[in-house]
Amino acid sequence: MKLAGLAIFIACFSGLIVGGLFLSDLTGVIALLEIDFADQPSFVRADGVFLGQLASVGLPAMRLTCGARWEHRRAVRVLHYMGTNFGMTGVETFILQLVAAQKRRGFTPSIVMELSNRLEVRRIAGEHGVVVHDLPKREVVSRRVPRKVATAMLRIRRVQALYALLKDNDVLHIQAVGLSGLDGFVAAALARKPVVVTHHGTLSWFAPQRDLLAEVTFWMERRIASRIVMPYEAALAEMTAEGVPADQSKVIPFCVDEELFSGASMPSAEDEFTLVLVARMVAGKGHGECLRALAKLSPRYPKIRAVFIGDGPTRDEIEQEIDRLGLRKIVSCKGKVDHREVPRLLRDAKVIVLPTYEPGEMYPLCLLEGMALGLPAIGTRWSGVPDIIDDEVTGIIVEPKDEDGLAWAIERFVADPEFLARAREKSLARIRSRFTATIVADSYAELYRDAIAERSHQLSSHEIRIRPPRKLS
Repeated sequence: MKLAGLAIFIACFSGLIVGGLFLSDLTGVIALLEIDFADQPSFVRADGVFLGQLASVGLPAMRLTCGARWEHRRAVRVLHYMGTNFGMTGVETFILQLVAAQKRRGFTPSIVMELSNRLEVRRIAGEHGVVVHDLPKREVVSRRVPRKVATAMLRIRRVQALYALLKDNDVLHIQAVGLSGLDGFVAAALARKPVVVTHHGTLSWFAPQRDLLAEVTFWMERRIASRIVMPYEAALAEMTAEGVPADQSKVIPFCVDEELFSGASMPSAEDEFTLVLVARMVAGKGHGECLRALAKLSPRYPKIRAVFIGDGPTRDEIEQEIDRLGLRKIVSCKGKVDHREVPRLLRDAKVIVLPTYEPGEMYPLCLLEGMALGLPAIGTRWSGVPDIIDDEVTGIIVEPKDEDGLAWAIERFVADPEFLARAREKSLARIRSRFTATIVADSYAELYRDAIAERSHQLSSHEIRIRPPRKLS
């Protein structure tokens, strides 16, 4: 598989060179991938200076150093790259909260992604002084050419765009959904810049989509990435089981911006007990289970209310279920809400709930955001949720699709004010000790500096043999 992946990569890479990139940067790729071309003639670069042509026939073999000097900078410049586009999801929210904290900590972050269906990323980032670059789009290059040709052209254009941006950055931070980011790995290899990868999906979730391209991407990730990050231990264990060394991997949780989600919630009406569910309206988020649990409780607890924040393809079904269960007076659907307005809505609630069993769910930020405002959380034993909620301390964990268990958890908070008060206090403390954007930004800062130092040493010490080409018989 490695040889096949290497062959495919070399073929694609040749296309990129034809696409307009400098041939001299081949040495950066060689250094980053640690490929031994000792028996082949080579173009080389020493300390950033192009040395010229192939060795002459009959020239004795010699050794040259391929390296690059890293300029010492006080503020690390990090480029966040997300190659996939599903619209506004938790990944974009995580990136925005992380770059805001990095900016406050003296770093110079920027973002590059395709902005179709998520222009608010540029608007929100701009408010923090963070630049967002738009990637070339498929429709621009797909007119009047076959789809596969268009895809190849799009990849070339994206690599060129990333390559140009990396010339002015110190490290590439790939935000990968599944095994993605091939364009980023190639661009980083060309620009000879270190790479840190954060995965926003587990390998088990992505397993049905693991084709040859994904395998080549994962092979490159293991070869190029300085550090590979997962938000919780079980997800990281899948990586190590697939050959990622322990010293190349690390657990860093997702985060919540403590400046945006600050202080404790302030429920407006003591005679109401409001639950809030913040999630896209898609299959598996647990909206139906939540509604049916409320239907069981509302006759005995008339003060219960619920607010759904989010929109999506299953909204019509959810609205119909609200009417079918006769819950229109106690459940309101706010639809899509600007992320900066979410804290205000959460402050009117007492508990945040997410009964998810969505296959792609990994580490839901909405639970962190609610807990940052002192809301105890009700979540399912699913993916990284148990890593967020300390069961019976900061909230309650129930089994997926367990409507009775969900109803019991809600009732526990409604009927036991002392438990609610303790859980509110513990939720705030848990977020402040581990999940703030500042804490997470500092954790990544350490990875960036280590990656830059390691790559600088690797490039400055890497040696490439140059041998004369074989004589033609």
